Amino acid sequence: MRDEIWYMIGIVAAGFVVNFGLRALPFILFGGKDRKIPAWIDRVSGFISPVIIAALVVYSFAGLAWRTPWPYVAGAVSVGLQVWKRNPLLSIVTGTVVYMLLLNLCHA
Repeated sequence: MRDEIWYMIGIVAAGFVVNFGLRALPFILFGGKDRKIPAWIDRVSGFISPVIIAALVVYSFAGLAWRTPWPYVAGAVSVGLQVWKRNPLLSIVTGTVVYMLLLNLCHA
């Protein structure tokens, strides 16, 4: 029992170190007043976020069966809000709230 606890603590600590290191890496590489962000990163940063969101949407809808339309309605609300307002936080939160409301209020 005692070895299992230390094993789990080691796993969590390793995850923390890797996560912290990956999040700190851009600040280490591009931080400071004298350093400039490379041009290729500026080019990639313009389209990497929409590509990631599109991949998440495809992954989310890939395993769904057409039992209820609620995931698709919430997805359409999220996409519509994103196209209209260009605010990812608003789109994600509103889509989630719409999905949960439809799921709980419309028992299908």
